[in-house]
Amino acid sequence: MRTAVCTFGFGRPDHFKRMMQGLAGCPEIINEEVDLHHYLDGGEHSQQVELLKVIEDCGIPYKKIVQRAENFGVGRQLIGARREIFDEQNYERMILVEDDIEAGPTFMTALLRLSDWAEQYDDVGTVQVWNVQSGTKQQLEGDLNKVVLTNRHFVTYCLTKKTWDLISPSLYDYEKKYLLGRDYGKRPHRRIRLFQMRKMLKAPKRQPQGNCLNPPAEACSHPFPKIDYRRSPTSQDAITSIALYQAGLHRLTTEVSRAFYFGETGIHCTPEVYRQMGFHLQGHHTWDLDSEPTSFELKYQDKEGNWLHSLYR
Repeated sequence: MRTAVCTFGFGRPDHFKRMMQGLAGCPEIINEEVDLHHYLDGGEHSQQVELLKVIEDCGIPYKKIVQRAENFGVGRQLIGARREIFDEQNYERMILVEDDIEAGPTFMTALLRLSDWAEQYDDVGTVQVWNVQSGTKQQLEGDLNKVVLTNRHFVTYCLTKKTWDLISPSLYDYEKKYLLGRDYGKRPHRRIRLFQMRKMLKAPKRQPQGNCLNPPAEACSHPFPKIDYRRSPTSQDAITSIALYQAGLHRLTTEVSRAFYFGETGIHCTPEVYRQMGFHLQGHHTWDLDSEPTSFELKYQDKEGNWLHSLYR
């Protein structure tokens, strides 16, 4: 599948450098088996010059650098990138990598293999190989082929054009009504909750046809069982999550992570939130290419027979 890997930067050149150093260890990137695109947001504090220097100093081959002339904010930036990659450039698959994720050397191999494997199912929306799973390397190495349902952060994931075509109308509607012409941090949160999110959840849920995972109901967690008009997230990630759910599409992740999330500080995170979300419990292991599986096994229960649940966070 024709695949674009897209990075996203705004300020924080130290974060961006660490992210780029991780990608430099992925053979698919270095051998140009995938096309690397860099999206640099603009405006005050964007530090585009510094980010461009990081890109050039890393020496990783890339297809394109997109420098926004103004500040899009993370919402418009991520929606715009998916529009350009899928709608305009007709890529079949896209991998998004934010600037606070550190890819391990088998990150891209595992992610592409998981994506290829998931293509057999008509009710899979996104796949990822980043997860929060503690344990020693010896404890985890036997579970490299295990896959679970997730509602975790979208810090890095893969989706296909087929998925984007199903969910993009909701994202474009959200962008048009609430993001254009205003600062992303000043979007009207209460209006988004009352008029966008609740409206989406009241619509009939799509029932995919064909070869489907159809996981047991006990294993499935609603990303937003209730919209709290004061506290529910209103980010484009939240809208993406609801759009996937309403399209009848599941999100999959490997149980064992191939990347490390180090974003303790940012738009949506502080050191306190980082710990509250359990990110401090991540394992930080690397794996050999020879150990990466080519097929995967779905896991819905833990060793004690309890159903696994993943809340949106």
